[in-house]
Amino acid sequence: MIDKHRHGWITRAKRVLLAGVLVSVTAAAASNAPTGVFLWYPERAAEPSSSDCDALVKRVKPSVEKAEAWYWGRAPFGSELEFYLFITEDRMEPTFSAEGDYDFGRLSLSPTMDDETSFELVPDDHPAVVIAGSIVASKESSVVTVILRDVPANGGKADRTTYYCRFGEEAET
Repeated sequence: MIDKHRHGWITRAKRVLLAGVLVSVTAAAASNAPTGVFLWYPERAAEPSSSDCDALVKRVKPSVEKAEAWYWGRAPFGSELEFYLFITEDRMEPTFSAEGDYDFGRLSLSPTMDDETSFELVPDDHPAVVIAGSIVASKESSVVTVILRDVPANGGKADRTTYYCRFGEEAET
């Protein structure tokens, strides 16, 4: 969960997220990078298919409003355990990040080529570290794959792949 006191940017971030998700066309969107809010796909066995994501979305009924509630630590009444990823032109924020983790922070997106957008992430809790990664999001699929490369771990560095689902036009710019 995000510690609101740890991040001095939190008030600005909510405005940026709302603007980036709901209203403005950003530089990232102009380069076709996937920005918006995405639902975490919880199964780890294999990469989900678009129909797997569609089934999850149908069952969970995610919304930007629910995602923002989870973001601010207010689990919506009656919701199952849902996790989301917010991506703007300059931030990556999962709602399930732990303090000291490497998956949230300042984001620099590169142009999208063949449905893949490379990026560099400077984690808030590790400002001297730069994590390279990519977001793979085909327009024909509701699956969004986020790959963080060479993330420091107990046994050395490891790649981290996480799958998310698109859940509606209002969730993406």
